[in-house]
Amino acid sequence: MGENHRNKRESRKHLKMGIETKTVAKVLPDSSAAKHYYANGILHLVGINNASEVDGEAFVISNCYLDVFGMRKKNADDSKKRLSIMKISANGKSIYRECRCVSATSFNSDYVALSPHSIMLLNDKNGDNPQTVNLSEGSRIPFYWLHPDKAVRLSFKLGLVSLLLGVISIVISIFGLTK
Repeated sequence: MGENHRNKRESRKHLKMGIETKTVAKVLPDSSAAKHYYANGILHLVGINNASEVDGEAFVISNCYLDVFGMRKKNADDSKKRLSIMKISANGKSIYRECRCVSATSFNSDYVALSPHSIMLLNDKNGDNPQTVNLSEGSRIPFYWLHPDKAVRLSFKLGLVSLLLGVISIVISIFGLTK
């Protein structure tokens, strides 16, 4: 009885944190299909030319969005609607990806679809792809700091450097006025 109560409490704590365990699927382009579909561990997307176009994104269905972020996307504030960031962890490694809701035939709430490059970043020491990953709500700073697109990473880091230099110049000017 005591152990059952403890398991329920841990389960509630787990759900409160928004950590979900999902099976990994690959995202690949498919120009021959009429609509998105899921088959054999691969989410086939219509309208993209190669998998690198969606490297900064993770695809889930809308129920999974509710599980991770604690609300439906339509009820989220505008900043969350524009950029919902998920932390994806496996094998002691984490990546941050933009959450995209997708509907596809046979693609259900048990899956998260990632680009082949994102899956490779989560490989274990032996080079094996992860079968499952943990999803949780992520923050913007690591998302931009570790973004897969070099231009986004560089502009974010240059922005932080310029902000730091601006603060230093303000501090120097304030000390210069007091003397």
